[in-house]
This record gives sequence, structure tokens and C-alpha cells, in this order.
Amino acid sequence: MYFGVDVGGTAVKWAVISEDYQVLKSGVFTTPYEGAEFLADRIASVYQETEEACRGIGISIPGTLMDDPDGIVEGGGVLRYLNGIPFGKLVREKCGVPCFVENDGKSCALGEYTAGALKGCRTGVVLVLGTGIGGGIVIDGRVYKGAHSFAGEFSFMMESAGKRLGPETMIGKYCGWSSGLRAELIRRKGLSEDTQMDGYQIFDLVNSKDPDAVGALETYCSHIALQIHNLQTILDPDIFAIGGGISNQPVLLETLQKAVDFIYEGTIFGQVPIPKIVRCQYGNTANILGAVRRCRQKMNTENT
Repeated sequence: MYFGVDVGGTAVKWAVISEDYQVLKSGVFTTPYEGAEFLADRIASVYQETEEACRGIGISIPGTLMDDPDGIVEGGGVLRYLNGIPFGKLVREKCGVPCFVENDGKSCALGEYTAGALKGCRTGVVLVLGTGIGGGIVIDGRVYKGAHSFAGEFSFMMESAGKRLGPETMIGKYCGWSSGLRAELIRRKGLSEDTQMDGYQIFDLVNSKDPDAVGALETYCSHIALQIHNLQTILDPDIFAIGGGISNQPVLLETLQKAVDFIYEGTIFGQVPIPKIVRCQYGNTANILGAVRRCRQKMNTENT
């Protein structure tokens, strides 16, 4: 058995995972903000309370992770106290078993390959629509990390030429559900920028055929479709799996597929493959499964 952890900005989810990636036990606790030592202590406490003899611990966490054995975190997302911390080493010393740490988007992609939407494919891409657009790339059963462990940081791709890289020019602004979809709907309705509107309210309007909401979703999906086309030509994946809370809305994938189809409609380039788009199957559980698989790969108990 293995112990998997998914550290998020508001909650930390954990599970005991069997050799064949079944969830045997699971739970959740509120993400602590007191510091890295406090977070590691909390994980160790939960691990010990499970009273299971696990072979290793896999942790999904925000931030950039190189392939060093100590799991040094660069950045850490909203958990800034993780920056520069060898978090894998910290947890390993407290729990007494091997521990390996991986970026949350890359963990999600590897989890979907392990048991979800990417299972059986040679090359797959996960796009997680959240505050920005995260995700990861899996090739032949392994996360593709690139030279600086930055592959899959899709938010940093740019929307157009002739501009400097910054928050206003990256696709994270256009493809994050709040800065993209919500902002576009507010603009169309002429509302104040600080108008409170969550995803449920937006999709209630979309599903009721509100013209502004439908138009905002179409514009939002056109930005994502453009980047999916670009990624298709660069990586030529078998499949794109879309994650994030709003991916549970069927109308999102329907609209996104239409936006992708529009790009290829009437094209003279018949050799260009049309991207295949599906919804992620495992949600946050994918992060845990992927973290465990990464742990097993690092421990050399699983080759792919």
C-alpha cells in the first residue's frame, strides 16, 4: 500500500492506495497556513493515525518540483511558505518511509493516465481550468517535465504577438474561469468588475440560454480552443482531458468542442489531426493517484 496526499490552497486530501490503485481509506483536513513544518507535522499525524504499513508516500503540491530526491519546492503557489523547502525530505523524516513530491498539475495528468481519461494512450494532455490553466503532459506513462520542470505550465503561454510577458498577456488571464469566463460575462452585462458571481451562477445563466452568458462561454472556449490547436501541432497527443470544477458542466465541453471544430472547418490541410477532447474522470483523486504513481516510479517499483 501507499499513502497519497493532495495539498491544495483550502484543503489537504489524503488516501491509502492499494497496489492496483484502489482507494482503501481517505479523508481531508483544512490546509494550514502556519508554515511548512506545521503542514508536514499534520500530514505525518494523519499518516500515523491510519495505522497502515505503507511502502511510500506521494504528495501532490503547488509549485515547481525538480527531480531532486528531497522534493525542494520552488514557488508553492498560494502556499508561499513552501518556497525553497525540501518538503519530501521533511515528510520522509517525520514518517520514516520514502516520500516523493510532484507538482499538482503533473500529478493530475499522471493520475488520469493511471486510471482515468488518459489510460491506454501514448501521449496525453490534461488541461485544468481553475484560477489559471494548469495541467500536465504524459508521454509513455511518464510525466514530461522539460529541462526546467516547467513543461505543462500552460498559463504562461501568450495570447498574441508584440507584447511582453505579464499577467495581462498570458492565457492564464483568458482561460482561467474567473479572469476569463466570469470577466467576459461581467463585461457583456456592463456590471462592475467586483461583481460577485460564482461558477454555478454563470452556468445557470448559460443553461437558461441567457445570450450574454452563452456568448461569454463561446468567447472563453475560443481562447482555449486556439491553445489546444497549438498544443496538438506541437505534441500531437492522442487525447486532451479537461479538468477543473467547471469541467463538470456538459455545456462547457460541448461549446469547447464546437470551438475546436470551427478551427478546422473547411481547412485545406487534411493531414492536420483534429484534437480529441474528453472530461477528466477522477477530479482531485487524480492528483493523489498521480502522486502515488510518481512515488512508485521514483522507488523503482513500477517501470511506467
